[in-house]
Amino acid sequence: MSYRVRFGGLFLTLIILLSPWGLGAAEAPVLTLQQLTAMALKFSPVVKASKSEARFAKAQEAEVKGYYYPQLDAVGVGGLVPNAKRPYVDVYGPNNKAAIVYPTPSNTLHGVNVFGHLDINVFQPLYTFGKIAYRERAAARNVRIKEAGVDLKKGEVMEQVAQAYYGLVLAQQGKDAVKEARTYLSDTRERINRLLAINSPNVKESDRYRLAMYEGGVEKFAAQADEGSKVAYTALKGLIGYGPAQDFRVPEELPNPAAAPGTLDQQIRTALELRPEFTQLKEGLAARQLLVDAAKADQYPSFFAAVIAALAGAPGRQGSRDPYINDYFNQAGGMPVLGVKWHFDFGILKAKVKQAQAELEQTKQFEKAALMGIPVEVAQAYGKVQENYKASVGMEKAYVNARRWLITAFSNFDMGLGKMDDIFQAFERYGNFRGDYLLALYQYNVAVAQLSKATGEYRRTLASAAATPVPAKAAASAPAPAPAPAKAK
Repeated sequence: MSYRVRFGGLFLTLIILLSPWGLGAAEAPVLTLQQLTAMALKFSPVVKASKSEARFAKAQEAEVKGYYYPQLDAVGVGGLVPNAKRPYVDVYGPNNKAAIVYPTPSNTLHGVNVFGHLDINVFQPLYTFGKIAYRERAAARNVRIKEAGVDLKKGEVMEQVAQAYYGLVLAQQGKDAVKEARTYLSDTRERINRLLAINSPNVKESDRYRLAMYEGGVEKFAAQADEGSKVAYTALKGLIGYGPAQDFRVPEELPNPAAAPGTLDQQIRTALELRPEFTQLKEGLAARQLLVDAAKADQYPSFFAAVIAALAGAPGRQGSRDPYINDYFNQAGGMPVLGVKWHFDFGILKAKVKQAQAELEQTKQFEKAALMGIPVEVAQAYGKVQENYKASVGMEKAYVNARRWLITAFSNFDMGLGKMDDIFQAFERYGNFRGDYLLALYQYNVAVAQLSKATGEYRRTLASAAATPVPAKAAASAPAPAPAPAKAK
């Protein structure tokens, strides 16, 4: 008998070890909104693309700074050239006249050989009336514009994550509401069937049809909650870059509401200070003004220092030491010089100045439009937070008391003091009020995320979001079970 007990225990142990739990398949991790946000910001192709734009702007700034330093131009050529000998002076005739003799005149060919020639010019700008300085400062402003653009894209991603996250939690709580509603309807059906079997005057045959009607409505809501959960879950997986074999769960309940902090005026001032768009406009105005100044500076000369050198050789040609003759094919030397470069045209530079001024004026108008539109956007988001906060508080009170009414209706009916109509009416009100409460709670949390984006407040949390720890990898094996429905409050 003891052997049978040991064998049975061993068999049970093997079953446990070979089960998915025994194989060490980890349950899908629970990820908070902060963790999902950090993962989405790290994965987002849109954010990465905007960071590439910022790196490109920094490279442009480095390019402009490079004009402060010397620039070297080197041109080397080589080819074939006719052979040549140096001319000499010869005395001839009775009067001993002197004449220059050219052994290899240029109008005849006396053999061909190779040559090589190298020109080297080094230029160092000295004074350019701000052509470089204005553009360098404008490029630095452009870097800040692109960095603010990165924050702008991050804000969009954070809002998308919040909407999908709260939608998933809402769907889970909707599933919990469906489960509870089915329990109430099942209890009601048992009461109706039992009382109809004994011909009780407290119920009617039509109560069965009325109950079936409510059951159909609950099934419709269940389908909506199930599909909403799938869509929100898929959206979140896409935002954080999870593959088909990676799963996670989210907390079971939506966060409790709280009144919007501060006043509307304070929120607008925060937006004027933190909104990436205002940072871009501020830096853009400064950059445009600098580009106007640079375009004006292009109308003035540029002074520079230079070193000019040349090196050439041709084996088949004899060189000349005459200082007044510059032999392109045989020479070696260099010298420092000072120079000035001044470009003149008939209207091109003036047109470029006008173009830069027009772009500056356009940016000023964009700033005025933002000053008009963004406060309205902040006011709308702030109002939505306040509205849904009050709505969620009121609907919580309504659905809690509706639940008490439903429980009381069941108790009264069981004691013979109530009617079936009271149960149906209380059930209908409870279902409506609970659904409205969950929807108001969802809309409140989404409105909070939208207000954070509208005011730019999220920029203060970007550093903490980047430092938020996230799981090294998701649970991957068999598909994880669907997120557990939230408990009703």
